[in-house]
Amino acid sequence: MAYENVGLVWTPDSLVEYLASIEPPAWCRAITLHHTGAPSLAQRPRGFLLQHIRNLRDFYQNEKHWSAGPHLFIDDDEIFGMCDLQKKGVHAVSFNSSALGIEVLGDYDTEDPLSGRGLACWQTAAASCSALSSWLGLKVNAESILFHRDDPTTRKSCPGSKVKKDWFLKLIKTSGANPIPTGETGKPDVGMPWEQWTFRGERWCVPAYAFLLAHGMKSKDIVARLKSAGGLFFFASEQLEGAFFAGKDSNLKPNQCTWAPARELLELL
Repeated sequence: MAYENVGLVWTPDSLVEYLASIEPPAWCRAITLHHTGAPSLAQRPRGFLLQHIRNLRDFYQNEKHWSAGPHLFIDDDEIFGMCDLQKKGVHAVSFNSSALGIEVLGDYDTEDPLSGRGLACWQTAAASCSALSSWLGLKVNAESILFHRDDPTTRKSCPGSKVKKDWFLKLIKTSGANPIPTGETGKPDVGMPWEQWTFRGERWCVPAYAFLLAHGMKSKDIVARLKSAGGLFFFASEQLEGAFFAGKDSNLKPNQCTWAPARELLELL
């Protein structure tokens, strides 16, 4: 099934929480923005309803006979899932294999993206792109944030001639939904591959054992000092606030399953 996320709906903040629960796909290097054109804002005065998303799925699946569709649909204040964010979608010929596809409600050849409902839709899109860029480990720039019209195989103005790339990039960078507040990427340099990070409880966390081992501590000392009691986690006598246990399904060994905020672990060194 290629339309796995039909029925899922997020706000920008809850999208951040959802992304923290899944691994970013290695194939994805960009995000591509589209506008729906039809329906326009005027045709959807209350924004999207779940039935609208189901209708769009049926259109892609049964009329166009596409194996998948765009990943997300966005209106004034919500984000609607369509295709699995970890799998490739169908939305722009040149970008399907390397970019997530987002459809923004409205016809921005004729409707205004700079005020009213149009601006609200693009603000939601910007917050979503901020969260997705952080999750994917992408810098926000003209190479990672693509418009459908950037595809050399199309003559479309999508996502609308009134939407300018520089304006939207600035909107992303000033979006309050970006959960990573510092630096170009926001992640402190702790000498570990990004695929070993996860975002939880508004903090970037890493496996404590692997982190401390990479920073020169001996395995037996780490195992001896990492403890949990009453739902709290400690390194020796130091409480690790925000730490958690990865659980029995972790691919790490049992004594390596404690995760903790990276910035807390940096203070132990």
